[in-house]
Amino acid sequence: MPSGLLDREHRMRTMWQLSWPAIIEQLLATMVSYADTAMVGALGAEATAAVSVNASSIWLVNGILAGVGVGYSVQVSNAIGAQDDHRARRVIRQGILASAVCGLLSLVLFQLLAGHIPVWLGAEASVRPAATAYLRCYALCLPFCASSAIFSAILRCMGNTKTPLVFNFSANLINLVFNFLLIYETRTVSLFGAAVTVPGAGLGVAGAAIASAIAWTFAGIMLLYIGIHQGDRYRVRFREGFRPDATIIRKAVELGVPSALERATINLGQLAVTALVASIGTVALAAHQIANTAEGLCYLPAYGISYASVALVGQSVGARDRESARAYGSLTAWTGAGMCAVLAALLYLGAPALAALFNSDAAVVAESARMLRIVCFAEPLFAVSIVLSSNLRGAHDVGYPMIVGLVCMWGVRIVLAPIFVHRFHLGLAGVWTAMSIDLMLRGVLCALRWHRGRWIHISGLDRPLPAEGESES
Repeated sequence: MPSGLLDREHRMRTMWQLSWPAIIEQLLATMVSYADTAMVGALGAEATAAVSVNASSIWLVNGILAGVGVGYSVQVSNAIGAQDDHRARRVIRQGILASAVCGLLSLVLFQLLAGHIPVWLGAEASVRPAATAYLRCYALCLPFCASSAIFSAILRCMGNTKTPLVFNFSANLINLVFNFLLIYETRTVSLFGAAVTVPGAGLGVAGAAIASAIAWTFAGIMLLYIGIHQGDRYRVRFREGFRPDATIIRKAVELGVPSALERATINLGQLAVTALVASIGTVALAAHQIANTAEGLCYLPAYGISYASVALVGQSVGARDRESARAYGSLTAWTGAGMCAVLAALLYLGAPALAALFNSDAAVVAESARMLRIVCFAEPLFAVSIVLSSNLRGAHDVGYPMIVGLVCMWGVRIVLAPIFVHRFHLGLAGVWTAMSIDLMLRGVLCALRWHRGRWIHISGLDRPLPAEGESES
């Protein structure tokens, strides 16, 4: 077999070895999220709206924490590619400090703002008390969400995609169990023909938030523990100290701040969109939340592949292997787009049945299904943007995905959505049409950037190796 085909086969095999646990993690998390949404949806449209109005603010903080994770995980992947175990351990220790600082700041901020966020986002008066209670309870787990986000990213960039699968999925199962016990009142259910009394706290929406807080606290603790016990090569040795390392923090800021700003830009735009949707009405807000949840089924393989691709590109950059970096980047983008196209077709056909799983209100179900059929056509290009954005970050080209996010969210979606809603009277469909245009444009722009190869210069792959004893920086 020609060497080129052997190389391609090896890369495909390596990509799938890292991708499949992450894809399964995304799939299982999405299915559990469906069940979570359905459990709250059983309480009615107002309960769904109370969770929905907070979704964007939770995405915002989790997106920023994920950006922090980029700053440290890319450095770990580069160090592993360069076979610099000492530096990898230093970066991991600094990741522990970042988890503590960012998590505590997030907790304090959300407790201070919990009473205001539903008001700012235009929730109806009847929805606000439950929405505030949900946010206050959920915020208690933010320090552990920080360690989960940062150490999930670090472990994946070390090539360990199975551990995040195990503990993030376990957290989702824990969430479901506590939902069952905390949301509903004590009731009698039939189990294998026998009547069984199931205890319940009857906390409603607040119970769903407490269940999530318990679950993500567990995941954060376990991922932190595994992250600092990664075999002899990368095990954190406490005697090596935890003093802040200016060099690593500076590089983390350089890599992570653009990623965090990208997530913040997109999620602030989603906050603005949520406020626009809330102004349409409670049915629209509930349908928007359900369609957002169901849409995740389409692009989840792309996120799973992106977790593997940033590790592969990052390690190739660390090893100064330009050919492998380009090959892995293109391979993962095409794979993500192909898988997403198949799922988009299935989602289009099954949209009404899928939406009906989450809510019993016929109007909400019909509107959700209509939104899913609008966005299906954008999903393959959205997958391209997801994977290639990660690949660009792995190659240190972190500024471009931020610019794409800013331009597409605020220059396209936020501009077009109010026009479609108010001028053309398209209602929620106007919001989702604007979103689809945004997602397709992101894919096109990221594909052009990767193809033109500017990232090769940014990552230093076009420069000769430094002389022995010199620093690459």
